[in-house]
Amino acid sequence: MAWLRFICVLFALIDVSVRVTATCDARRGKTTCVTEDLLEMLMKIKSTRARDWDKQIRPAFFSTLSKNFALSDSNKVLIFEGVKVNRGGGYDPLSGIFTAKRDGLYHFSCVIYGDSGKDVGYQLNKNDLLYVRGHSNNGPYDASNISVLVELKKGDSVYIKHRHSGQTETVIGSDHASFAGYFLQD
Repeated sequence: MAWLRFICVLFALIDVSVRVTATCDARRGKTTCVTEDLLEMLMKIKSTRARDWDKQIRPAFFSTLSKNFALSDSNKVLIFEGVKVNRGGGYDPLSGIFTAKRDGLYHFSCVIYGDSGKDVGYQLNKNDLLYVRGHSNNGPYDASNISVLVELKKGDSVYIKHRHSGQTETVIGSDHASFAGYFLQD
């Protein structure tokens, strides 16, 4: 596959060289003109390849909660620091926030397991606004999950946060709780 690309680029360079030589002869020295035009063409190819590469990256992440996490106020972001997958680098394990690197439709899911079977109220936010609520059950081994589709623009953020004020609720770690998301389509 790489040799095919090389041949295509080589033919493109030859084609440009032949077309440019005729117009360059009248302007200035043939060697300088062809060299400058070839350099300009290579820069355009590099720029186009970088844009195409950005379009090919399909952001995806999966992160778990390694340790128990106490949520003490309604503004606390739940930080899933146990990153297992972070394709495209959109998820920040220091802040717990996913930032979209490209426009499109995304799927997000979250699993929460309350400590000692206690309730935990949480929500998925898009750009600091409530998108969907979640609530863990209070059974001894019950977990709660949410699964959503979200339309995002480049730079939009998505994260999980506590939604009960005045209460401290603890989420079980040890990789029981998780947060994941991935790009579906433009």
